[in-house]
Amino acid sequence: MQAVLLAAGLGSRLGALTEHLPKALISVGGEPLLVHAVRFARAAGASGIIVVGGYGFDLVAAEVARRELPVTLIENPAFRDGNLVSLQAARALVVDEFLLMNVDHIYRAPIAALAAADATDVTAFIDTDRTLGADDMKVERDARGRVARISKTLTTFDAGYVGMTKVPVAAADRYWAAVQAAQAEEGRAIHVERVLARLAEEGRPPLCRDISGHGWLEVDLPEERAHADAVLARGGFGYGPD
Repeated sequence: MQAVLLAAGLGSRLGALTEHLPKALISVGGEPLLVHAVRFARAAGASGIIVVGGYGFDLVAAEVARRELPVTLIENPAFRDGNLVSLQAARALVVDEFLLMNVDHIYRAPIAALAAADATDVTAFIDTDRTLGADDMKVERDARGRVARISKTLTTFDAGYVGMTKVPVAAADRYWAAVQAAQAEEGRAIHVERVLARLAEEGRPPLCRDISGHGWLEVDLPEERAHADAVLARGGFGYGPD
């Protein structure tokens, strides 16, 4: 399995924290977000990790080299467009099933086993633990427990997307076809979740894998970063020695 880490965005909602530093290098619990994401991907069994950088690319490249992170780093110069462009920047390097992740999410160690487990179709990772707000990605599941609809604007939903999707080899062609169709019809400034929505609309709804009960952290706002710092200080997210 490969992992694709989307780490190109501006992180503008973090305010002064990302004025001169890309989000991937924001420190949480004493480590950059990028390090947390790479550690999780390795724990989930990723044999190859592709990191797509953009804003502050030179700084990310320097940190990757300094820490000797086991990743392939590529640049998305069009990082101001939606993160679907970043995913497409990695397309040529994706030759296996892959786990798609956002760099601003930190997952507890037990979730790695859930990410590593085999997937028979495109699989969206969800939870039902949170009270979802306006900016959270919401999921409505169908009678089989698959993704019926996914959007931040849903008013009827029963789960939240946790920023991770697994695409097995058998479903890869259909997934990449949906990527291309989404951009062709909806423009470049869209996010990867639209691919899940399109697959559902086309009658092949993605599977859901529930990580409820484990807990994870998102670092999109200064207060979320402060909260994540406090949670990591208490422990319980560890992976053991690398």
